[in-house]
Amino acid sequence: MKIQWNPDNPSQALLFCLPEQIKEKAPELLEKSTLLNLDEPFRFCEVVSNQGELSGTFVIPQKEHPIRDRMSFAFVLSQKSLYFISGDPKFRAYLDRFMNSSDIEETSPFRFLLRFLNYLIQEDAYFLEDYNMRLEEIEENIFEGRESGMEEFIMQARRDMNILGNYYLQLTAVGQQMEQTSIPQNSPDENAMISLFLSRSSVLRNLVQTIKDNTDQIWNLRQTQLSDRQNKISTLLTVISTIFLPLTFLTGWYGMNFKHMPLIDWNFGYLAVIAIVIGIVCFEVGFIRRRHWLSSTSASQKPNKEEKAARKADRPSHHGLM
Repeated sequence: MKIQWNPDNPSQALLFCLPEQIKEKAPELLEKSTLLNLDEPFRFCEVVSNQGELSGTFVIPQKEHPIRDRMSFAFVLSQKSLYFISGDPKFRAYLDRFMNSSDIEETSPFRFLLRFLNYLIQEDAYFLEDYNMRLEEIEENIFEGRESGMEEFIMQARRDMNILGNYYLQLTAVGQQMEQTSIPQNSPDENAMISLFLSRSSVLRNLVQTIKDNTDQIWNLRQTQLSDRQNKISTLLTVISTIFLPLTFLTGWYGMNFKHMPLIDWNFGYLAVIAIVIGIVCFEVGFIRRRHWLSSTSASQKPNKEEKAARKADRPSHHGLM
């Protein structure tokens, strides 16, 4: 990308400064800016317009590890100079990739900034779509009874979506603020780029919310499945205890040390007791089967083809976003 907006002083068109350098090179910018506090780490994405200057900070969660990996920078747009301020080496590399990604000649620092902000989120929809596909696979695994650390992934997904949701919410607020900010020589092209950034941020925010809803749905489905399994186990143990309860009573009764007991002196007494035990077990099994106590305690969780098709139709997609 070629910088053409300050031909009289090209070296002052686009500047990258460390926080300690900006204090030495352009302290007047910090005096005019009401936003920048370089003594503390940047925490939010926000912009402020003051006395014809636009300044802001951005904290960008990295998609692979949103919780622990973030990239931050600040900017100040002053007349024909655009300052990027960051002590994060990842940001400098990211800015270089952006400038090498296109041969466009930029004649406006504000349009350069808007193009860069749109570049920050242009691939996010694909990342979120991959998240959707992974969640769909987990849902299928739940239905098929395959389990491989899905609880950990679901918990991680919920945390990631909370962070990304807050991030896109802040970007939406940034877009709205920039839409209301009057920049000198603001062109219709720049207004269109602001609208594009605001639209993308809003769509990504809605997409994250949809993924969060899908994650909650899968989590509830998983908990329902575990509860159903526990109920089945409890029912099975109850049935087994019920079957053996009269047998335990019978063995305890005939284990008492009395001299005169029924069947004790009969030659076929032992066989008679065995027959009585078998008869009791057969009666109990038949009674339990008629009551359907061994059947599933809840309806099957596996959806039919129509339900699966409806679930897939509800999945958000990035088509039409870019």
